[in-house]
Amino acid sequence: MKICPACREKIQEDALRCKHCGTDLDVCKCPWCAEIIEKDSKKCKHCKSYIDKVRCSGCGKHVEVSEMKCADCTERIFTEELSAQLEKEQLKSKTKNLVILVLLIILVFYLFLN
Repeated sequence: MKICPACREKIQEDALRCKHCGTDLDVCKCPWCAEIIEKDSKKCKHCKSYIDKVRCSGCGKHVEVSEMKCADCTERIFTEELSAQLEKEQLKSKTKNLVILVLLIILVFYLFLN
């Protein structure tokens, strides 16, 4: 048995789609926003970040993670910047999810009171 990456339910080892949530199992999580994306994606469809690239702090262009130096402005990309960008994207995603949850709770209370 393996675990579905979307709903965390147990599924058959050879399953192509989760029987619980219907998610295609040829997926992974975006390292920047943690949303579910296809394994061979070059760019996340949710946060629009390049999966194998990082944004240069000098000029803002996307740089290959393996390069560790921007070819346009010669700004060095340090691992601290990589982890800071990852934390920023995760915080943005959590904040967005929290806002949606709060709005849903308000809507439910509004519907029950009327």
